[in-house]
Amino acid sequence: MRILLSSICLETGTDLQLALYYLKSHFMKYSQNNDPALEVKIKVFNENQPTDLIVKKIINQKPFLVGFSCYLWNIKKTLRICRLLKKNNKQLKIFLGGPEVTPRAEEILLKEKAVDIVVRGEGEATFLELVETFQLGGVLLSQIKGISFREAKKIIHNSDRPNIVELALIPSPYLCGLVNLKHKNILDVPLETTRGCLYRCSYCYYHKNFTCVRRFPLKRIEKELKFILSQKPREVYLMDATFNSSHQRAIEILKIFQRYNKGSGLHLELMAEFVDERLALALGKIGSLNIEIGIQSTNPKTLRVINRPFDKEKFHRGIKLLNKFNFFYEIQLIDALPFQSYDDLKDSLDWLYDLHPVKLVILRLAVLPGTDLRKRAARYGVKYSPTAPYHAYKSNAMSEADVLKVDKLRFAMDRLYDSGVFQETLYALRDKAGIKISSIMDDWIIWEGNIQKRGYNYVEVLNIKLPEFMQYLLRKNKKLFMYEEFLPGLQAKLAEYKKKYYR
Repeated sequence: MRILLSSICLETGTDLQLALYYLKSHFMKYSQNNDPALEVKIKVFNENQPTDLIVKKIINQKPFLVGFSCYLWNIKKTLRICRLLKKNNKQLKIFLGGPEVTPRAEEILLKEKAVDIVVRGEGEATFLELVETFQLGGVLLSQIKGISFREAKKIIHNSDRPNIVELALIPSPYLCGLVNLKHKNILDVPLETTRGCLYRCSYCYYHKNFTCVRRFPLKRIEKELKFILSQKPREVYLMDATFNSSHQRAIEILKIFQRYNKGSGLHLELMAEFVDERLALALGKIGSLNIEIGIQSTNPKTLRVINRPFDKEKFHRGIKLLNKFNFFYEIQLIDALPFQSYDDLKDSLDWLYDLHPVKLVILRLAVLPGTDLRKRAARYGVKYSPTAPYHAYKSNAMSEADVLKVDKLRFAMDRLYDSGVFQETLYALRDKAGIKISSIMDDWIIWEGNIQKRGYNYVEVLNIKLPEFMQYLLRKNKKLFMYEEFLPGLQAKLAEYKKKYYR
């Protein structure tokens, strides 16, 4: 019996889908079956590969059982693949798992006749029992915790499976020899050091799967990092929801990383409020760092509704430390949240830009199935797409027009701040001309729209039209007399930019 575990990865992501390797490593260790004909294979595809080609490659494997790991970004394509597979072979058994289907088990099984089983929550132990059950003819599905399945025309939901308490019981795919890190497509290597989250944010489903924070043993993490870093990947991606939720443990892991690192970068998510001098010093010894910091909003009422903790003073202190050590980090806001108007979002921008962040982005709110926010969406006037990625397009404080304007605001932030060309001028205009940075962004939206109508593209705007924008801005704010004061600094930045990128 051949079993195929598969997933569709993002074009920009690695094809190393760790969740699938956990299933296989756990099965290999704990399966009592010695049948040489039983084989578990992993096959990952890219989102840009044609659906028909993916289906053909799966069929050529001649599997009896196919499982897909499902996420926000791949669910539509995965379901199309399932339909085509079932059309080709009605005897093929198909199961789905992952965060996108766990809260939607009933809906999936009712709508998608090609899907036989949905695995809910943590899947390692469930997958083992599934395989053993199908070896016996599949008659004992009712005894497997953590699955939903179709029996005749009835949908059966078995009881939830408790999470594995001791994560050390799950064998490491890296230490088992399952992962070939020399593969040309593997550039970024994912690694879990924990499962679970300290927080219960209403827009997030992660904590629904993992009700508490569990930690892999440090000795195991050291062995994994020693092996991974010996292969010299471009970057190690730590998948922990909040890497520094345990301060001392975070420092210990950073020391391990530093000990074995041979030039790889490190990607992680931090709570800025938990950053102190000791952690900053440990981070500073890593080399290449890519840090994500979620803040979502600075509006107190919004933060209360979404159950998001935030301490302005501690956050400010943490960002100052990250700036002190010149780390690369990205601060993330979310639009269309309850009680957060477009002006509130601009206030958040102004407060954050006061901190001189490396990068600041606004993410589109995804109203995910199974989340508390989704259950209360109507109460807060949140309207969203019924299909993945479930993007919100309205709230009780943002009209549809406001949400569309936020899309334009993202581009303004990219051009005027993230590109670096206009960044110093932004602060000069704020400090000397008294113009808020968020207001400058709004004016850019209007001005760039007019420029584009005249046929200028992004590169031209960024390289030759910025002085014109500054002139427009100062004239509008009755500060045109300051143009000559600001122009030399902007011209120097433009020259530097052109020299760097357009030799």
